[in-house]
Amino acid sequence: MKLKSLFLFLLLFGLRLVVSAQNDTTFFNRTANSLSNYYEKHPIEKVYLHLDKPFYLSNDTIWFKAYTVVGAQHRLSALSKVLYCELINDKDSVINRHVLKLISGVAWGDFILPRTLTPGNYRIRAYTKWMQNAGADYFYNQTIRIGGQKPASTTLTTTPVKPDIQFFPEGGELVNGIRSKVAVKLVKQNGLGIDATGVITDNEGNEVAAFTTQHLGMGLFALMPQSGKIYKAKIICADSARYTVDVPTAQEKGFVLSVNNNRADSLIVRVQVNQKLFQEKQNSIVYLVAQSGGNISYTIKSKLTGPGFTTRIAKNIFSTGITQFTLFSESCEPLNERIVFIQNNDDLKFKSSAIAQTYLPRQKMKIDLDIKNKLEKPTVGSFSVAVINETQVPVNENMESTILSNLLLTSDIKGYIEQPNYYFNHVNEQTIANLDILMLTQGYHRFEWKQVLNNTSPPIAYQPEKGIELQGSIKTLSGKIVTNGKIAIMCVKEGVIIDTLTDATGNFKIGDLNFSDTAKLVLSAKKNKSNPNVIIDVIPTKYPVITKQQNIDILNTFSTEGINVLQKNYLTYLGYLKDDSLKKARMLKEVVIKAKKSQKPDLSHSANLHGGGNADQVILADKLNNCANLSDCLRGIVFGVNFAFDGTPISTRGGKMSVIIDGVILDGNQINNLNASDIYSIEVLRTGFTKGIYGSTIQPGGALVITTKRGVDPTYVSKEPPVGIISYSYKGYYKAKTFYTPQYTHPKTDAEALDLRNTIYWNPNMVTNQQGNASFEYYNNDSKGTYRVVIEGVDVDGNLGRQVYRYKVE
Repeated sequence: MKLKSLFLFLLLFGLRLVVSAQNDTTFFNRTANSLSNYYEKHPIEKVYLHLDKPFYLSNDTIWFKAYTVVGAQHRLSALSKVLYCELINDKDSVINRHVLKLISGVAWGDFILPRTLTPGNYRIRAYTKWMQNAGADYFYNQTIRIGGQKPASTTLTTTPVKPDIQFFPEGGELVNGIRSKVAVKLVKQNGLGIDATGVITDNEGNEVAAFTTQHLGMGLFALMPQSGKIYKAKIICADSARYTVDVPTAQEKGFVLSVNNNRADSLIVRVQVNQKLFQEKQNSIVYLVAQSGGNISYTIKSKLTGPGFTTRIAKNIFSTGITQFTLFSESCEPLNERIVFIQNNDDLKFKSSAIAQTYLPRQKMKIDLDIKNKLEKPTVGSFSVAVINETQVPVNENMESTILSNLLLTSDIKGYIEQPNYYFNHVNEQTIANLDILMLTQGYHRFEWKQVLNNTSPPIAYQPEKGIELQGSIKTLSGKIVTNGKIAIMCVKEGVIIDTLTDATGNFKIGDLNFSDTAKLVLSAKKNKSNPNVIIDVIPTKYPVITKQQNIDILNTFSTEGINVLQKNYLTYLGYLKDDSLKKARMLKEVVIKAKKSQKPDLSHSANLHGGGNADQVILADKLNNCANLSDCLRGIVFGVNFAFDGTPISTRGGKMSVIIDGVILDGNQINNLNASDIYSIEVLRTGFTKGIYGSTIQPGGALVITTKRGVDPTYVSKEPPVGIISYSYKGYYKAKTFYTPQYTHPKTDAEALDLRNTIYWNPNMVTNQQGNASFEYYNNDSKGTYRVVIEGVDVDGNLGRQVYRYKVE
C-alpha cells in the first residue's frame, strides 16, 4: 500500500509539473526553434523498395518499386529527383546499378539476373544524393537470397564461438542506489541472436538478478547497483556454452530515465536521481523533451525538491514510430536518453472484393480495392502489387522488410534488425514488449543534441539532385584553364543539343539532363570561335563507397520446407550450367559449318557518334586478310575510298579522311600503325549525313571508325590526345522493363508450354481515385499452390499501408 501511495503521489506530482511548465518556456522555445531549424536545413529523406518477392532464382528478374519519402509525416518526396539502386554481391561489389528518375517521389525498375549467377546472399542498396549527408547507415539496404543452396553432405560438429554479449542500462548508464532495467543482447557470429539464461552476481558471490532471453537473443532484468560493488553475468547459451562477462560499471552519481510502454493508451515516464547527486543538485531544474522526426510532442520541467518524478502521457499525442525522450540539466546539457516505439494503429485500411478460398489454373482474377485512412475517409495514393506462388518461393513473413517496418523502424536506427516485420505482422502484447526491448538495445543517432542547440551541425556536402548532371573542364593543350569556353553536348539518338560556357575555373556543369541509360554523347568545345585546340575532361560520377555488409546468415532464417526448395533450386542451377555448356559446344560447331550465314555484328563498343553500325559501310575482321599494312587489306574492299602511298584514306567525293581508333581522332596516315589482327570492325563515314556530326574535327572526306578487339591494346604510334571533341558513354535514366502478363482466354492445349512463373503478377503503378478505389486484373498460371497477394503504398498525406491476401489454386 505504501508503494502504491508513493506511485500515485509521484504521478500527480508529474501531472502538476506539466501545467507549471507552461509558465517557463525559454528552454523549450529555444529547443523547439533549434530543432525546427535543424530539420529545415536537414530534412530526413528515406527510400523503401517494395520487392516482388523475398527470394529469387538464377535466371529470374527482381521487380521493385521505390517509395522516397521526406519528413516525419512520410510524405512522398519532392526534394530529390534522382534515385540510385544497386545490386551488390557477397564480395561487396556492385554488379548492377540503375539510375531512376523520381516523379512525385516514386519510381520503379528491375534487375535481370543471369541464370549462371552464383547462388548466394546478395543485397540491394538504394539512396539519393541528399541521403549521403546522413551516411550510408541510413541507405535502404536489403539482403536477399539469389539461387539455391547446395545440400549438406555431412553434419559437422563445431566448437561454439563466443557470441557478442552486450548490456544496455535503460537511459544510458547504471547509477548506484537506483533500481534500473538492463537489456541484454547476445548475437552469434552469423549475425543472428542466440537465446540464453543468466544470473547476475556481485563481487561477494551473491546472486542479485536473473534473466532469460525472450526474443532473438534479447532479454531484460532489473538491478540496483551498490557503491563499492562490481557485478558479473554467468550465462548459459542455447548451445550449452557457458560464459562469464562483466556487467557495466555503475556511476557513483547520476540520473536514470525510464519508460513503461506496456499500457495500450499511455506511457509512464519516470526520472530518478540518486542520493549523492540529489544533495548537490537539490532545487535545481531538469527538463524532459520528447521528439519524433523533429517535432516536439511533449515537454516537462521539474524542480528537484525530491528524488525524482513520474508522469503519465497519452500515446495519441505522438506519431507512430520512434519517439526520443531526452533529459536535460539546468545548463541544457543532455543527461539521459530513451527511445520508445509508438504503435497507434493508424496505417491505411484495405477492403477488397470477396476473395474465394480456391481458384483454377489460368483463371482470371479481378480484385477491387477500397482504401481509407485512419479517419475512415477515402484517400488518394500510390501503390504497388505483387502476386507470387508462395509454394514455390520460401517466405518468412517475420523476416521481410515491409513499407511499415522499414519507414517506421529500421530506417531510423543503426545496426541490423533481425525479423523486422515480426513487430508489425500480428501486433499483440508480446510483440509490443519485445519491440520495447529492441528499443533498449538499438541506438538512435539521427542527430546530436549539442550540435542542434548550439547551431553547429556539420556542413551539407551533397545537395538534392533535381536531375542528373554532367560535369567537367576545358583546358588548352598546354594545360591552362579555359574560361568562358563554349562546350556543346549532343545526343543524336535522342535528338538533344545543349550548350554552355565554362566558369572562371574552366569548369562546366549541365544539370537536369534527361538521357537514357548508357547514352552516347558527343562533347565538342572551343577556346574561341575558331580555336578547337582544347582538351575536354569529363568528371565521372562518384558513387558512395560500398560499406562492408554485416555477415548475416539468412539461410538460418528459412524453414525446413524453405531449405528443401533452396536445395531443389540448386540442382536446377547446376542443370543451367550443364545446358549452357552443351549449347556453347554446339554453337562452336555451327560456326564452322555455317560460316557464311549472315549474323548481325555486336557493335555496342563502337565509338561511332551515330551509334554502332550507323555508317555507309561496315567491315568486320573476317574480311581483313593477313597483310603487312592495314591499308593494303582495305584496297578494293572499301567502297568509294582510295588509299595514298602513306596509307591515308581518300574519299573519291570529299578528299582526305581521318581515322578514329576507339574514339581517338587521328590523321589518316596513322592507319598503318595498326595490326589487322587487332581489329574487330571498321565503319566508313564518307557521305554528308554520316560524317556531318563530327564537323570540322575530322578531314573533309570523312573518317574510318575503327573498333579494336576488346582486351587488345591497339598498336598505333600516335599518342596525342583528341582535341576539341570526344564521345562519352553516359549513365542516364534506366528505363524499366514491362512485366509480361499473359492473357489466357482459352484452355491450355497439350502442345502449349506450361506457365510456371513464381511471380504471377507485378504492378508498380496502381493509383487510387478520389473515392479511394482501385482495381487490378491478372490470370493465374499453371502452377498450383498458395498464391500470395501483397499490396503496399503511401497516400498523399504520408499514411502508409500494407495488405496481404492469400488463396489456393488447385
